[in-house]
Amino acid sequence: MTEYVPFCGTPPLPSDLLARWTLDPVLLTGLAVALIAVLWTTQGPARRQPLIGWALVAALFVSPLCAASMALFSARVAQHLLLTLVAAPLLSGLLRRAPSPAIAAALFAVLFWVWHVPGPYAVTLQSDLAYWAMHLSLLGAAVLLWASLRRSVTRAPFATLLAVAATGAQMTLLSVLLIFSPRVWHPWHDLTTVPYGMTALGDQALAGALMWVAGGLILVTLVAGLSLRLVRGEGLRA
Repeated sequence: MTEYVPFCGTPPLPSDLLARWTLDPVLLTGLAVALIAVLWTTQGPARRQPLIGWALVAALFVSPLCAASMALFSARVAQHLLLTLVAAPLLSGLLRRAPSPAIAAALFAVLFWVWHVPGPYAVTLQSDLAYWAMHLSLLGAAVLLWASLRRSVTRAPFATLLAVAATGAQMTLLSVLLIFSPRVWHPWHDLTTVPYGMTALGDQALAGALMWVAGGLILVTLVAGLSLRLVRGEGLRA
C-alpha cells in the first residue's frame, strides 16, 4: 500500500522550495474553467478585478507557496489570508446576490475556525477531498462575505460595520490563541519546520502574528472607514 502524498507534495527543504511549482492537470483544468467563467460573465472594466482575483488564486496554488504550506503552518495561514482578504474581495463582484452581512460573517467565522483547529486541519493533510473542501469553502464563504458587504454598505452601513468588526474580532481571537498557546496545535509541523530554523511552536506563533497584523490591518482600516462614513452620514442627515 502506497503512502498518501498531500496535494501540494511532501514538505520541501528550503533549497528545493523555489523549484516546487504545482502543475497538477486537475488543478490547471479547474483554473482554466474558472477563467472561462470569469470571461464569460464579465466584460469591459467590470472584468478587471475578477481577473486579478483569478490570477491571485492561481498563483496561490501553482506557485511554491503551495509546497511551503506543507512545511510551515505560517505559510498556510498566509495563503488563506491572501485567499480570503485579497482575492475574495476582487472576485465578489461576480455575485449578483448575497446573504445579509450577519449571516455571511457568521458562515465565514465558522469555516475559518473549523479549518484552522487541530482535527479538521490534520484531515486536510491526509485527503485531497478534505484539502479542496477547506480551500473552496473558505474562498466561497469569503466571496459571499465581501459581496454582502459591498451590497449593504450603502443600504445598511451599521450592519456592515458590525459584520466587519465581528470578523476582525474572531480572527483576532484565533490569532491570540495561536500566538500564546503553550502547545503545538498541528504535530505534522513538528519536524517540517526544523529545516527552516524554527520550532513548530514558533511557526504557530508566526502564523498567529500574520493573522493578527495582516488580517487585522485590513479589517481595522475597513472599520475605521465605515465608522467615518457612518458619522458623516449622520451629520449630513442632522
